[in-house]
Amino acid sequence: MKTGLSAAVVICMALISGKTYAQKQYSLLVRVPDTYSTEQVKSAGPLWDKLIEKWKADGVYVLSFAFPGESYTVTGNEKSLKKETVLSDNLKVVSNIVLRADSMEQALALAKACPVLLYGGKVEVREIPKPVKPIE
Repeated sequence: MKTGLSAAVVICMALISGKTYAQKQYSLLVRVPDTYSTEQVKSAGPLWDKLIEKWKADGVYVLSFAFPGESYTVTGNEKSLKKETVLSDNLKVVSNIVLRADSMEQALALAKACPVLLYGGKVEVREIPKPVKPIE
């Protein structure tokens, strides 16, 4: 009986707070132009901070990480190594964000808030088939 009561309390609290806890997770691969400047990074920083706090308050944020530094590629049967950044349409991947959403449409709506879009960036959204758990 206690288990049923606990579940009912959790459901009621979620309804009261307006938060939904979706079962699906989505990866937002954030890309910026190769010309993305230090000034643009500094300008976007506070916007990112505010957005991440909103996502946390809304219960959709899972984790994120940036990787703005050097990159290397390993290629082919020869396993050739090369220090390079892979560009697609002159855009490079600089971070990954994992969010909860009820559907791809909701995940896309969340992606539209990403500050890099103001600077010619792009956000690729993909459903994660097996949800990830953040390290605590």
